[in-house]
Amino acid sequence: MLASNRSAAIWGGFLLAALGAAFCAWAAVAPSESLCISTGCSLYRNLTVWGLPLWWYGAGAFSLLALFCIFGKQGAARGFVWLMLAADTALLALMALTAPCAACLVVAALIAGTFVAIPSEIRRDRQQRISILLLLWGGLFFANGAALATERMGAWNLQGPESAPVTLYFSPSCPACRQAIAALASAAPDTVAYRPVAENDDDVPAIEQMRRAVEQGTPVAEALRAVTETPPSPAMSMLDQARLRWKLLRNKARVLSTGADRLPVMLISGMPRLPYGQGAEGAPAPSQPPKSAAPQAGPSTPVPGQGGKPTAPVAGTNGQDGVLPFLTNDFAGCGQTPTSNATCN
Repeated sequence: MLASNRSAAIWGGFLLAALGAAFCAWAAVAPSESLCISTGCSLYRNLTVWGLPLWWYGAGAFSLLALFCIFGKQGAARGFVWLMLAADTALLALMALTAPCAACLVVAALIAGTFVAIPSEIRRDRQQRISILLLLWGGLFFANGAALATERMGAWNLQGPESAPVTLYFSPSCPACRQAIAALASAAPDTVAYRPVAENDDDVPAIEQMRRAVEQGTPVAEALRAVTETPPSPAMSMLDQARLRWKLLRNKARVLSTGADRLPVMLISGMPRLPYGQGAEGAPAPSQPPKSAAPQAGPSTPVPGQGGKPTAPVAGTNGQDGVLPFLTNDFAGCGQTPTSNATCN
């Protein structure tokens, strides 16, 4: 009876080890788009040791562990899976400090499952050390899983595509945010993603009213102007309010992750087309830049990342500061199509 129970446990470890070997081999040869669903996947996919990707080391380790199990080498299997769990704990710690990898978490779960499936007959003092290792592994696995879930949920856009080269975090009660949105009012629709953040409880109904207006086709600038002029009082159920607050909390977390502590926050991806100055490929600009009125005073709230100084909107040719000349469909972020006078990072 004892031999039968022990044999069943070894076969359970063998099945998990074989599954781990197959998964690592698939990950080593699979196209990146089928594997990389998180930042960490892209970060660690091409990581090599002595010229060989880590996935092949994983496939080899699981294969050796499967051989130990199938031939009944219980002591060798238990010791080897202990080393695998220790190495995986170190990798989980590295991911916790950088970025979570979804595929790596699958491998981590298979290693831990194999560790539990293979029985042990060891001294009590070492059993305590192994329990501490498994506890440390579990804490790091949970931390990476939570970070992965947060990354996959992402932020909430009031308007604009996820891949927009310009992202603006704003609050309806922020005067500087209103100036920034007015400056972006004439930008091409597919170049700006507007992400609202609630600075106080009064911002929640204002953002809800803006959301309803935007869904009906109202531009963000006009929707913001309407809630500023008339105190909003949209009827909201407790469930709808909870959903909205959850979206706003995610946006606020993204703002804080950038290191900013005030609004507005504008993130730009790629190099925008310059209205004048250096042309494409470093070509000199015309001797006379386009004439325009002097820039108007910038927002009263400093924008993080600008050295604590207010950022002035760029004046248009008609003397208005509601237009940013580089925010057109010619914006040459690396996901856009560069034009003759655009460059790409």
